[in-house]
Amino acid sequence: MHAEVDAVLGSHAPTYEDVPRLEYTTKVLTESMRIYPPAWVLVRQAVNDSVIGGYLVPKGADLVLSQYVTHHDPRLFPEPERFDPDRWTPEMRRALPKFAYFPFGGGARSCVGEPFAWMEGVLLLAAISSRWRMHHVKGRKVEMMPRITLRPKYGMKMRLTRR
Repeated sequence: MHAEVDAVLGSHAPTYEDVPRLEYTTKVLTESMRIYPPAWVLVRQAVNDSVIGGYLVPKGADLVLSQYVTHHDPRLFPEPERFDPDRWTPEMRRALPKFAYFPFGGGARSCVGEPFAWMEGVLLLAAISSRWRMHHVKGRKVEMMPRITLRPKYGMKMRLTRR
């Protein structure tokens, strides 16, 4: 990622025009949000009686869909606990079933801010990594605290070293 950021940005701050060329940086963000999606669960209500996977879902029933659980399914993402930005090839994306990856929800009720969040995330990651290397502080426990959003219970203490 640092090599890509250096090649794309040179010495200028990242801009919207840089986003399409920050392909690997986008993969890093994509993989990060696969492992730790911003929302870990969505609830939707059935508007009609439906049958899903052979089960009757009556009108008015609440359906709970978990991005976290789906994004950690080894049938969809081999070695799901391993951080691997290289898994996000065009072929892999085409092979994924619809809604196998949905950090911002999906369909008509997906997050209206998703395009902005992707742009902002890629630009922020590029801006930080253009000047710094980030390392998780060893011995600091990483544990999630699921609320409306998924957040680190103890924060994510990082050590920054200037590049």
